[in-house]
Amino acid sequence: MTSIEPEGRSSLRLAEAIGARHLGVERGVQRLCAPERPQQGGLVVRPALAPDTLDELAASGLTALVTSAADEARAAELEGAAERANVALLLVEDTRLALARLSRLLDSRPAPAEPGVHESAAVHESARLGSGVSIGACAVVSAGAVLGERVVVGPSCHVGVGVSVGADSVLFSQVTLYDGVTLGRGCRVHAGAVIGSDGFGYAMGPNGAEKIHHLAGVEIGDEVEIGANTCIDRGTLLPTRIGSRSKLDNLVQIGHNVTIGEDVVVVGMTGIAGSARIGDRAVLAAMVGVGEGVEVGTGARLAARAGVTKDVPAGETWGGWPAQPFRRFVRELYLIGRLESIWQTVRGTRGTPAAGGAKTVGGAKTAGGAPAAGGAETAGEDDADR
Repeated sequence: MTSIEPEGRSSLRLAEAIGARHLGVERGVQRLCAPERPQQGGLVVRPALAPDTLDELAASGLTALVTSAADEARAAELEGAAERANVALLLVEDTRLALARLSRLLDSRPAPAEPGVHESAAVHESARLGSGVSIGACAVVSAGAVLGERVVVGPSCHVGVGVSVGADSVLFSQVTLYDGVTLGRGCRVHAGAVIGSDGFGYAMGPNGAEKIHHLAGVEIGDEVEIGANTCIDRGTLLPTRIGSRSKLDNLVQIGHNVTIGEDVVVVGMTGIAGSARIGDRAVLAAMVGVGEGVEVGTGARLAARAGVTKDVPAGETWGGWPAQPFRRFVRELYLIGRLESIWQTVRGTRGTPAAGGAKTVGGAKTAGGAPAAGGAETAGEDDADR
């Protein structure tokens, strides 16, 4: 590997940070670029890369490329092309995982906030703030709240009584944490999210619905990310729980007493009803609905818009409404699409002459194809209104 003086982040250091194999020359990387819009000093991630395209990419000003190679022969071919094009080449097994890590390392967006308490913020005297905490304009931190080191509370956030927020967590603007919420370390809660509001629980009495008060809170693990305008209801007598490293998209609704395991991914517009249980590493695609008390097993996957009315076994993929094993669901869609042609085939078969010249009409045979008694030659009852 040839080394040159890098400008920006060293491609070699980036390779070490993401677990990549570095080939070609060492170059400086200034930014992460979209493949469609390469820029000077940029780095591009591409799942597949032909060696003969490196010169063209380098001409755009790119200094580094991240890709994968099927075998050593392909890697050697790419290395030679990278040397000739004077670019750094980082080989990885999983380009999407590499993109995730590089997006963190090369994130040039402004920091959420500088340490300190804004003059318009209201912080109760009994609240405890760790070192390096930042509290934005018009934020409220209530009695007994505990904010760990380097926590960021954005503008107009509300941190309720007795809330605990772990170190390095970030609350973006207008986040509401009701009393009794515990947030782990390194969490990110995006704008407008509400955690710890009452669950939707009522008992029908003689004068209508009577509210069931929700007396427990919400417990959220470490490194959880919660999208904008997502709502997580507090538990009735036991807390609602979200496991560490789980990721919730925007506009997700989590009902009271739900338990979500670790490393779960929940995509936008999904609703999970009360007391449902979601196993570790499950993936719920967009607009999934999970019924009350349903269990989704470890590693299970739910296709978009699945309506889950019964337990989903661990490791299985389900889809449809009501949700069922995905292969069965897809086959049903296929057959529904063919219903008209199937019906035309059945209808045509019923109208063809049978053996001996007889014609089947409405289930009855007539000699020589003549009409059945009453002169009726129309299809049987099954044909009505088709």
